[in-house]
Amino acid sequence: MKTMTPEKIKQLPTILHILDMIAGEEERLRNNVRWNLLSNLGAEDKFEIKSETPNGPCVLQPTSSCFNSYFRGQPQYYEDCIPTIFRNKEKDNIDRFIDRIRSSEFELLLQTHPFVQLIYNEGIVFKNFGKDVLVSLKVDYLGLAQHYELDTDMLDFTNDKWVAAFFATCIKKNNRYIPMDSEGYGIIYRYSLTPEHFLPEKHNSIKSKKISVIGLQPFKRPGEQKGFALKIEEGENLNNVSGIQKYLFRHDKLAAEIIYNRMNQGENLFPYDELEELAKKIKSSKRISNNAFELACKKYPVEQMNEEKLREVCIGKGIKFVNCPVVRFSKDIKRNFLTDWKKKGEREFFSKIVHKQYF
Repeated sequence: MKTMTPEKIKQLPTILHILDMIAGEEERLRNNVRWNLLSNLGAEDKFEIKSETPNGPCVLQPTSSCFNSYFRGQPQYYEDCIPTIFRNKEKDNIDRFIDRIRSSEFELLLQTHPFVQLIYNEGIVFKNFGKDVLVSLKVDYLGLAQHYELDTDMLDFTNDKWVAAFFATCIKKNNRYIPMDSEGYGIIYRYSLTPEHFLPEKHNSIKSKKISVIGLQPFKRPGEQKGFALKIEEGENLNNVSGIQKYLFRHDKLAAEIIYNRMNQGENLFPYDELEELAKKIKSSKRISNNAFELACKKYPVEQMNEEKLREVCIGKGIKFVNCPVVRFSKDIKRNFLTDWKKKGEREFFSKIVHKQYF
């Protein structure tokens, strides 16, 4: 897509027109009798227990008024829309492997959090047809790493059109978001799963799932942003991904301010949690734990390189391997978590979850 002239930009709709179009689709679906089984009417801003695989852990998926639609908002259109791990063309395979080690360091950190250890790993109990059923929950470690701005091969998506609109019309300055002025144009992406995705597994051996649910996690931010993540392979471009639709819009300051204020100046989307600063330290650290290195070697092997060679070339890039974790949660976090969980945390957490009866 070539640079648009000012005249052509003026002909584009505003973001509010795009939101109105999507809202119209949602309304038509609600009024369609075939939509009833899929409708989340009455369960807005909740999270539904969904099984990703027959025997695997469940995810807590954000409910939505728009079936099979996932959105991404950007204040600017890029010819190459690719994940952070592939954006710097000067990085080689080892630089990207180091990024993946940092994601592994982040995963090991999360595994030590009491919410992960005591709630997600142990599972939660729901009544199903009058019986207590223990449901294990998935922590999307890589999706969370992307959400907390580590370099990964994922792109952030949401199933909430207003969240996407916020990121399409607001930019970060001096560590806070502000609405855009009426200059230039942005884009809303909509990703829909292909029809093959909805076929039963046994009838669809070639099915591959690109979108993953982050949803309600042990940390607040992904839930507030109703987060999903879309995996993009090296050499792949979001603009050309099957199932992607693109909606260009012209920036309009009043429209941006309406969205900004509707999202409480962004405060709703960025609740404080202790993970943010720790993620920043991991991202900038030249020190990496041996455990993270070993985990990355298992999950992200590099062709024609064994662990010994990989360690050597990483050291050549300035990495220092250490025996202890690079960052830790504070010592009193477990005590504080358990106190808060019993006082109000458990009630608040379960109040956000809905589930359909299953066998």
